[in-house]
Amino acid sequence: MLRIRLSLLSALLSAVLFVPALPAQLARQGRLLFAEDFRTPAVYTKEFQPAQPGWRVRAWHQDWVRTPEGYLASKWTTGHMPVIAFEGELTDFVVELEFRFTKIAGQKAVCRVSALNPALDPRAYAVSVWANADSAERPLGLVLERDVWKPGTITTVARESAEFASGTWYTLRLEVVGDRAWATCNGRTVQGRHEKFALPKTVLAIGTGHCPHEIRGLRVYAATANPAFVPPAANP
Repeated sequence: MLRIRLSLLSALLSAVLFVPALPAQLARQGRLLFAEDFRTPAVYTKEFQPAQPGWRVRAWHQDWVRTPEGYLASKWTTGHMPVIAFEGELTDFVVELEFRFTKIAGQKAVCRVSALNPALDPRAYAVSVWANADSAERPLGLVLERDVWKPGTITTVARESAEFASGTWYTLRLEVVGDRAWATCNGRTVQGRHEKFALPKTVLAIGTGHCPHEIRGLRVYAATANPAFVPPAANP
């Protein structure tokens, strides 16, 4: 009887302690380039203004306000989705933020992180990731893409199904090293490569859907290649 109990205990411990190995992330996170918790008052204008040393910020589309809780809230009225732009140097980088939305019927819910270089690659996002709850503009779920603005084309590099609920905070992370990008949100991961991903980027743009969205804990880091990263066989 004692031997049986010990065997059962051993099996239970093995089940609890065993954690499947996850694929190594693309980037090795380095020096912090930009951090914003949105806790001090600020007014965002349509023109770039100083944000932190080496960085400027502008309300590219719609209005953006800071809340007393330390969140950045988008305010959509009509037309283009809200976009806030942070100007700084970021070629190989990691960006991470948290977002949530309050669903309103008829107003789309999505959080998008994009990086671009208007001088070298005008009218395009070099790389973007969408956490798309219900916008008809893109496939639903987590989407990695290269976007050339109209009348250009959108290249979907990778997509994974994902669901996002109103009132829930989600962490969205995008890593870019060379011509590869890796992104994760809500337990889903997308990765892939595109030649334009390797461009030096000078603007980080965050976009949201039309219903109320809040963002917190924005962090941008320099990045180098993770030697432990093994690309998928279909995309060597």
